[in-house]
Amino acid sequence: MAKAKKSADHHIPELNRLANAELAKRSLRVSFVYLPVTIIVALITDLHKYAPYQTLAYLVLFLVVGFLRTRHAHRFDSIHDQNPGRWLKQFSILVMIPVLALGAVFPLVFFQSGAGWDLIICLLSLCGISAGATSSMSARIGILRAFQLGILGPAIPTLIIFGEGRVQALSLLIIIYLAQVLILGRYFHKEFWSGLRAQHQLKLRAKSLEEASAKAELAVKAKGDFLANMSHEIRTPMNGIIGLTRLVLESDLDEQQRDFMEDVKSSGDTLLTIINEILDFSKIEAGGLELESAPFSLQNVLEKAIHPLRISADSRGNELILEYDDNIPSLLNGDSHRIWQILTNLAGNSIKFTENGKITLSAEMMGHSGNLCSLMLKVDDTGIGIPEEAQASIFQSFSQADGSTTRKFGGTGLGLAISSKLVELMGGAITLTSVEGQGSTFAILLNLEAASDESKSTDKDTSKNHTISLDGLRVLLAEDNNVNAKLATRLLEKLNIKVAWVLDGALAVEAWQNNSYDLVLMDVQMPVMDGFDATVQIRQEEEGTGNHIPIIALTAHALEGYRELCLEKGMDDFLTKPINPRKMRETMALWAPEEYQQKIPQNGHHNNQQNNQPVPQSV
Repeated sequence: MAKAKKSADHHIPELNRLANAELAKRSLRVSFVYLPVTIIVALITDLHKYAPYQTLAYLVLFLVVGFLRTRHAHRFDSIHDQNPGRWLKQFSILVMIPVLALGAVFPLVFFQSGAGWDLIICLLSLCGISAGATSSMSARIGILRAFQLGILGPAIPTLIIFGEGRVQALSLLIIIYLAQVLILGRYFHKEFWSGLRAQHQLKLRAKSLEEASAKAELAVKAKGDFLANMSHEIRTPMNGIIGLTRLVLESDLDEQQRDFMEDVKSSGDTLLTIINEILDFSKIEAGGLELESAPFSLQNVLEKAIHPLRISADSRGNELILEYDDNIPSLLNGDSHRIWQILTNLAGNSIKFTENGKITLSAEMMGHSGNLCSLMLKVDDTGIGIPEEAQASIFQSFSQADGSTTRKFGGTGLGLAISSKLVELMGGAITLTSVEGQGSTFAILLNLEAASDESKSTDKDTSKNHTISLDGLRVLLAEDNNVNAKLATRLLEKLNIKVAWVLDGALAVEAWQNNSYDLVLMDVQMPVMDGFDATVQIRQEEEGTGNHIPIIALTAHALEGYRELCLEKGMDDFLTKPINPRKMRETMALWAPEEYQQKIPQNGHHNNQQNNQPVPQSV
């Protein structure tokens, strides 16, 4: 088995190359070692007297061979791979020439000066060279054995045949020594090849990991592309469904028709929530979700989270309570939208699993250190509770307390996993306490910095958006989907905005060239020419003119980083589908020319929302 393993190893080109490369490397260290040894031996013996020409010949030989070995080793990378067998054969010749010459030294000294001081010095020198070769030649056991036999072999028959008495006995010591170095050489050889195999396996494993990593990156990219495409393809018709449903609900309907349309809108909103959860989960898993940090009012966020849930809570006979600790600073630094998302998710779950009960959303100041406030946010309900065996996995992806096919409550099983991940990203912790049949409490511990009143910033469009009229604004709408174009046109016309609609980017560029518009709503994915290319062409033609028409991306793509991509392409702002009418009006007001921003009195139809409250992503 060992021989078979060895044979197999020696037929692996990469291992053979590594072994030969090590020979070349070690050869560089010893190429000229015989020169100083010969000089020292000649000086401390009488060799330079009775064999001066032979000594000189040895020096010349070792110098030439040393030069050839050095050159041969340095050229390893350039010549080895062309013919590995030839390289090794040349190496063997360059090794054995000085070895055979050294082996002949012992008989030469013995016959010239007998078994005296000179012979002992020669023998010690040869044994020293032999010992050094045991390690340096261990990569190739055949060369090592030939080296040992070549350098010490001639001494044995010389002593046995021509020696007498104790001199002959010296041959036994040489035989024992030779056997030892051969055994040791075999051990070093095994260790060397064991290391080579380990190194080879590590390289194979590293290569395998690199390939797996590359495949994983491709899979992540494919997943991202798939999600981006699916997001676009699903959001596009959803924009029409939800938007047109809202328009119908604003018209005169009888009670049954209104009930049907409310169900349609509710189903659309639910589907949009599922889409958003999947996209959020994908962004978190890919490490692409970045948190924002800005001053916000926690009380406003809680009220914003609880307000739209009251209708759902009332329909199930639940009492919805908000408790707020007045010791909490009026302004905190953090990501208000993600906190709103977490609380909305938890409170929505509590309402879903509670009937004729009570849901309490609370915020409590636990303590502070300097500006850092320790806050406890809780969502407590008196619902059905969560079985003890399900609590351990409740925050895992796609996990639900009831996974049966007859389960009463729906959902993706991603809401709690997303909430948990968001809390972790904020540096906080979320815990669950639940008793089946009695209710559940989700507690979130967050550490947020208090913000000074001076740091409270208001978006430049907030007051303006709530108090301006866009009457007469000229808008170019580039949208290839008829339903979405019809929806956007009607929403804009309700604001007394003049709309011109084109089907693709090329027509948008042409319309912009031939007409005067105040603003462009540009879909991204369109036939003939997409929104990016159309924007780039418009920006190129604007260069040097001093003109700049605001272009707002209107797209169903909602993945992380897409807004930045739109801005890089020259667009000024970004709106996602399904269209949020209020968000669309506010964004257009931000970029509308000053002449259209006429102040109008605020009334009951214009709410006084705080700009730090999260903006819902559905119509």
